[in-house]
Amino acid sequence: MGEKQSIELSGVQNARELGGYLSEDGRRVKQGVFLRTAKLFDGNEEDFRRLREVYRVAKIIDFRSIEEIENSPVMASISGNDLPCPDPQMEGVQYIHLPILDMEEMEQCVKSEFGEEIDMSDFFKMLGLMMEKGYVGDNMYLGFLDGALGKQSYGRFFQELLSLEEGRSVLFHCTQGKDRTGLAAMLILSALDVSEEIIIEDYMLTNEYYRDKIAGERKMLEMSGKVPADRMDEFLMIMDQVNEKTMYHVIAHLKEKYGSVKKYIMNGLGISEDAMERFKDRFLV
Repeated sequence: MGEKQSIELSGVQNARELGGYLSEDGRRVKQGVFLRTAKLFDGNEEDFRRLREVYRVAKIIDFRSIEEIENSPVMASISGNDLPCPDPQMEGVQYIHLPILDMEEMEQCVKSEFGEEIDMSDFFKMLGLMMEKGYVGDNMYLGFLDGALGKQSYGRFFQELLSLEEGRSVLFHCTQGKDRTGLAAMLILSALDVSEEIIIEDYMLTNEYYRDKIAGERKMLEMSGKVPADRMDEFLMIMDQVNEKTMYHVIAHLKEKYGSVKKYIMNGLGISEDAMERFKDRFLV
């Protein structure tokens, strides 16, 4: 599945598409329309040429926070937009910033919980405390989906997909292309009636695309001596690894709270039933 889904970008990590997956009615998701990646600033000219000419990208949707964007190594201004944009500017491609996570708000929550003396730059201590309080891990995904900012951004995301020009594609990404991007992919595939098993398989492809990186991070954490063996996978999930239990947990939560993932999209994100049917008609073949 991994090679089939690849969009063959040499500089951009976790770069793949949702095309080809089978829907429950026997149709398949259109090829070359929904592209999911990690951050784009490492991309090279050939990658950007491929996105322009092969995939005819019309929109780049960035799920990162303002803080993540401002801390990126590359900055570029967008006409009429005060937000710094480290994504490459491609002619005819619209850049849309739809943050899912308010980093400043999260930091304030941590500081109010543990006290101002907590140094937010202390990676291991901060993450350990945040895991104890459920700010990361399974509950982090639920926060993305149930939070006001997440609902607003994922709702706008669907509106942008519905308005996509025929014959064009959309690229959506966060930093690592696994959590906020993974949830977006799950929502798209659920709206297209792709099975839960396939959705989980797509989510888990991150571990295949990041295999070497995850192995290096595991070694680094082991050598640090600061991470207990029984918590290693939790730390790796904050970095580049994913766990199928996380997505199963999310889907179960949406079923329990809304009745189904599709009902979450309709009732939680404000996408009408008619729009959902148009979505299927447009993007299944």
